[in-house]
Amino acid sequence: MQASLAVCILAALLALGACLQCEVCSGPGNNCTGSLQTCTLGEDTCGVALTESTFGGEKIQTVIKHCLTSSLCKDGPISVSFGTGMTTRTIFACCVGEACRTVNVTVPPADTKPNGRHCLGCYALFSQCSGEITECTGDETQCIEMAESISYGGNREQMVMKGCASESFCAQTKVGQATFGGHSANLTLVKCTSGAGGVSPGSAGLLLPPLAGLLLLKLLS
Repeated sequence: MQASLAVCILAALLALGACLQCEVCSGPGNNCTGSLQTCTLGEDTCGVALTESTFGGEKIQTVIKHCLTSSLCKDGPISVSFGTGMTTRTIFACCVGEACRTVNVTVPPADTKPNGRHCLGCYALFSQCSGEITECTGDETQCIEMAESISYGGNREQMVMKGCASESFCAQTKVGQATFGGHSANLTLVKCTSGAGGVSPGSAGLLLPPLAGLLLLKLLS
């Protein structure tokens, strides 16, 4: 509380206006409720991140409400496909105040048109995954390799994932830890390869997006 007050005082001294407070929560479905928390400097809006994950023909939605930088809301959906029918797509919506209680967020349909890019698609526990070449579609023009450690019910599993990703996914995803429903997912590797063959690490973003790890937490529970 004292730290939040100090941030507010600093913001006032810098003539940045009143401190922004946003509802912070996460859960299954397309809505959640939580307490108000003071945003840090640089986070200029509240927002909702809605993720739709598909696995074996089943679709699952998860939602996160949090403080955001408004630049995130200018991007379209961020998406990744790991092959064999496993995909995740996340859309961000910005809001302030009461508007955050009524904002309607939906994930638009995926563009299934092949774009000429091919990547190895796979996911596996404990070891390197070996899958099959996946035909990338829509705006998923990057090949991505990810590794994460998932904790659930007192257990810890190592997961490796590879597939096709959008450029916005690579830009918003970074190494780090996130917590969801009492479980934690620690992303230890993010590597994107462009069409030219170059490799670039994921840059800093809002937080570890709720992508495949959250779906896998459900599948493993």
